[in-house]
Amino acid sequence: MSELYLMRWPQNLSAVYVNGATIQYSQDQSVFYANEVLSPGQTICTWSSATDYLASGNSPSLPLLKINKTYELSLRLKADNDLPVQVQIDFFDGHRKVLDSYRGDQSRMSFKVPKGMVSYEVRLVNLKHEWLRFEFLTIGEIGAMERIFEVAFSRHYEWVHVLPLRGSSHKTVQLIINQGPRNVLPVSLHESIDVEQIFITTDGQAIESLIQSLSHTLDFKPEAQLSLEAGLGYYYLPSEFIIKLKAGLRQIEILGGKNNDELDH
Repeated sequence: MSELYLMRWPQNLSAVYVNGATIQYSQDQSVFYANEVLSPGQTICTWSSATDYLASGNSPSLPLLKINKTYELSLRLKADNDLPVQVQIDFFDGHRKVLDSYRGDQSRMSFKVPKGMVSYEVRLVNLKHEWLRFEFLTIGEIGAMERIFEVAFSRHYEWVHVLPLRGSSHKTVQLIINQGPRNVLPVSLHESIDVEQIFITTDGQAIESLIQSLSHTLDFKPEAQLSLEAGLGYYYLPSEFIIKLKAGLRQIEILGGKNNDELDH
């Protein structure tokens, strides 16, 4: 099993360079950032693996990584004039001394976690931009991003549609329901699972909107059977949520498979 992590724009404004900036949040949770006076080399925003929660109330915005392991960072954004945006990764020891750094201006970058690393940061650095529209960044094992077929973000939910590693002839689509929202959205990729999976994170609100969002991708699978599973934050799925989800999925006439009111975590 390998983990793939998705991160959105930092929720903590202290991690964003706001001087002279215009910041607009869209319904799909993408962020438009414009700053005509931003100088080259200025950090636009920062994600951190370690924060002082008691002092700031902010949770880490990056996942824990394994020492000496190689990962791939992938960035999804658009910017003016198609100019590259630089990404910088800095690794720190327990005294905040920089152990190693990686820099790149491509949408993907591989890196290795150095020995002795206690925390790390990912920074989005301006080269020569007036605006950009940021969607999300991912960190995972090499090639893991290739298995993501589709993503959807909203204020009350987010979901990631993952394809099996070697393809599948199964008609089952597995829905894994997680409690959220989360600063770091984990997606567990099992090599042995040969069905399509949709990892859903929800706060239990806007279920009708969630169903409508899912219907777009499930409309292309009219014969699919849906399997519901409790994920992170749930030992069993709330009955009210199951009832609403079932009713909504029946409306698009694709409900099937083993859908129970209570499922093991």
